[in-house]
Amino acid sequence: MIQTDNEKRKLLQSAGAAETYNAESELSRLGEAINSRRSFSYNPNSDPMYRSYARQYRLNGRMAMRDSMGQAAALTGGYGSSYGAAVGQQQYDEYLRRLSEELPELYEFAYQRYADEGDALKDKYNMAYQRYEIDYRREQDAMAEQQRQEQQAYSRRQDSYNSLVKLISGAGYSPTDDELSKAGMTRAQAEALLNRYLMENGLLPGSGGGGGGYYSSGSSRKKKKAAEKDKKTVVKPGAQAISSAKGSGIASSAAGTAGGMVQRSVKI
Repeated sequence: MIQTDNEKRKLLQSAGAAETYNAESELSRLGEAINSRRSFSYNPNSDPMYRSYARQYRLNGRMAMRDSMGQAAALTGGYGSSYGAAVGQQQYDEYLRRLSEELPELYEFAYQRYADEGDALKDKYNMAYQRYEIDYRREQDAMAEQQRQEQQAYSRRQDSYNSLVKLISGAGYSPTDDELSKAGMTRAQAEALLNRYLMENGLLPGSGGGGGGYYSSGSSRKKKKAAEKDKKTVVKPGAQAISSAKGSGIASSAAGTAGGMVQRSVKI
């Protein structure tokens, strides 16, 4: 049993097979079929229509020949004669002549079939080309739409990222996992921004108040200066003795002895 194309297609669809159409390969196949066509030539013996005509004319010619020979035999009392054979052959040849007269028309029919086949191939090629153009434009439109969507998604992600950076750096906001995903930011990046905010605003333990974090060096310098102001001066015992004995002789002699001594401050 020969299945038609529609039956085969239905069978494939019912089996769940996805039918694909490649316009480019179809164009190649049809173009090859058009270019490989041989030029038109006519051979009656290979023409099915001529062979059908020839069988019919020969059959009719033989029947006419028998009828003519029978009629000639009746005129001679049932005996065959050269006249009857000649008359019968003439009838047969007449039908062959009529067959030959059909050749020009049969030639035209054959040429028309050849031309129609060529036109049919060209029509199929044009249809395949139109399908190819449609598929190509659809593919280009799909690519353009995909690029547009990707660009929009990128812009939205950048906007979300910048907004999240401002929220974390300006207000110490702690984003959710969903917000991080939409912004394309990792949890480590968010925590780094948050820690910097906390350090700059003195909100981390040991940050020392408002100037902590990356700006803690200024606070350290201030503390160092304050410590320097609080330094105490200690006088050596020998110098204190000389100072308390002022006005006495001993003091003056001690002053002479200790004249070269220099009071020095000792930091504690």
